[in-house]
Amino acid sequence: MAAFASPAGFLMPIPAAAASVKDAGVLHPVLRTQIPGSPAVEVNTSQPHHGQVAIAATLCGFVASFASQRLRPSQRRRSVQVHVSSLDKAPGSIMPAEADDVERSISEFVPRIAALQNQAELLRSGELKQVIQTMKVLRKSELRGVFSEVDQLLCALIDAIHSLRESAVTIRKSELRQHFEKLDRDAQDWIGNIEKGAVQSLTGYDARVQEEVDTMMEVHVVGLSHHRAPVEVREKLAVPQPEWNKYSRDLIEFAQTPQGYLVPEVAVLSTCNRFELYFATPELSKFSAVEAVHAFLRAKSGLSREELEPYLFTHSGEEATQHLFEVSSGLDSLVLGEAQILAQVKACHEHAIEKEGPETFGGSGGKIVAKMLNAGIRMGKLVRTRTKIGKGSVSVSSAAVELMMSKSLADLKKYASNVHVSILGARKMSRLLLIALFSKHPDIKVTLVNRSVDNAEALLEEVRNRGGVNAKVAPMTDMWDVIHQSDVVFTATGSKEPIIMADKLQNLERKLMLVDISVPRNVATDCTEVEGVASYSVDDLKQIVQANAAKRQSEVDKAKRLIGREVGKFKVWQASQGAVPYLAALQSMAEQIRQNETEKMARNLRGLHEKEKEAVDKLTRHIIDQLFRPIYYSMKDEEEIGVKKNKIWALKSMFKLEPEYKRRLLSAPPTRGQLNA
Repeated sequence: MAAFASPAGFLMPIPAAAASVKDAGVLHPVLRTQIPGSPAVEVNTSQPHHGQVAIAATLCGFVASFASQRLRPSQRRRSVQVHVSSLDKAPGSIMPAEADDVERSISEFVPRIAALQNQAELLRSGELKQVIQTMKVLRKSELRGVFSEVDQLLCALIDAIHSLRESAVTIRKSELRQHFEKLDRDAQDWIGNIEKGAVQSLTGYDARVQEEVDTMMEVHVVGLSHHRAPVEVREKLAVPQPEWNKYSRDLIEFAQTPQGYLVPEVAVLSTCNRFELYFATPELSKFSAVEAVHAFLRAKSGLSREELEPYLFTHSGEEATQHLFEVSSGLDSLVLGEAQILAQVKACHEHAIEKEGPETFGGSGGKIVAKMLNAGIRMGKLVRTRTKIGKGSVSVSSAAVELMMSKSLADLKKYASNVHVSILGARKMSRLLLIALFSKHPDIKVTLVNRSVDNAEALLEEVRNRGGVNAKVAPMTDMWDVIHQSDVVFTATGSKEPIIMADKLQNLERKLMLVDISVPRNVATDCTEVEGVASYSVDDLKQIVQANAAKRQSEVDKAKRLIGREVGKFKVWQASQGAVPYLAALQSMAEQIRQNETEKMARNLRGLHEKEKEAVDKLTRHIIDQLFRPIYYSMKDEEEIGVKKNKIWALKSMFKLEPEYKRRLLSAPPTRGQLNA
């Protein structure tokens, strides 16, 4: 018995084997052969009559074994035991103990296959004509006797090969098992293609439409954060908030092609701990769009692919939406649950939808990205309302104050309450620093240094109710005098270059602690090498907040469940937007038909007054709206993305529609100011 692999990966028996068949104890002597690695098989045909009986019985037994299973299970088991045990005695079946699964399988079953091949050769040596002639002269009783024995033989061969397959597919960690699994995977793909072809031929419906809906948009996020990227890399990509919209426009122009824009919608989020680009692309060009964004970031940062790629992360689809929701909820922040990131996401949304002015760039958020950012803001509020993720949390500024308090005795040989603190800058981070300092030590000595003394005075007045009896301000021109009189210096300015250099810190009269919470950094890296100076950056705050995160892990799990539900809702809305260009085209087509038919009936409407004509016009519009209303609502149904794509494809095919883009971002290059049209 031989076997072949079907497309489904199963082994099927075919008629290619026969055995030495006994009849009255006489064997056929003519046929004798041996295959290397297998035992010799002899068939004696000293009596020609019995040789003919053997050949005929072999063929009849084969036919019978496929026509019906006439043997009782007990008979088959006895037959299997007899014939398989004889195969087990073949040379080469003994294997070493240390053989692996593949070697064990081969050593056990290859001799069996060789023996079966030998028996198949015996069957091939017979001629069909001789078999037919022999069957004509056989008596029924004689035929019945050999029929049963040959049937038992073929059943044994079938079971032997079945045992071979069972052993092969159960081999662990072997190439043979991988081969069987590949056969099964190929079979599933093959069957799937056949089914798709059958569906298309029977119904005319193309099962591949899910890949061909060219109006679907996909959302992505590319960026880096404090999780993997060091501050040295983050500062290369940092973008000041006033330049976010210009940066977005630069990316859109960078990714322009003759066919349109690969990245028509972009929003920038750049903070001290992260830099992220949220953007939407046509689904069919998402891979080239992501690669274009990576190339843009390399060009802007001046870093090579090898220097930048290890730190970049890329999320697409639901992963991108979930990432934004976790960011706005404070789950991805350096300080778990911090509220400052939600304000930064709000700023990102405001810039994305900002209208263009005479001297300013408008936002490039577009419909998809702006909606996603707005949903992220709602998600941040929802998580903080329904969980305790923000309870007891600290901002980056307050974590910096905690760092100072934990390190002051070791680095400065002073208690935190006795140190003289100076803060460079009077922005939001400085305000949070002052609040954190005064909440711990209301009477601590603080000097606020800023270019605008008035802004610094206003900031101190804003937090005066929390403390600040010993607080004062100084202009930036006095910065080095203030530093030399201070024990701790916090830097939180918007400078793109370091403002504190190592050569300016030589020959200090006292020990100094520098805590830089700015990105880009305000403190040069070589300041750590100056004797008597302890320098810390944003990356050093991680140890301070790890304990805080562990305490609120249960709240994190609750927040992620809320986020998961909202991500699904946004995905449904996003998929429905793929129908908008076709719905717009359908509406335009219907309006054109309405106008044409109205013109045809113009003569019949001559006698109507203006108000009556307006009523007729309004009536026809309402009729069209009512007819199409079920289609509009159907596109908003909460359903699987594949089902949604099939609906869009059906709408396109049924009315022979071409998508109509109101914003014209995917067809013709827009002029300045047209991106938010």
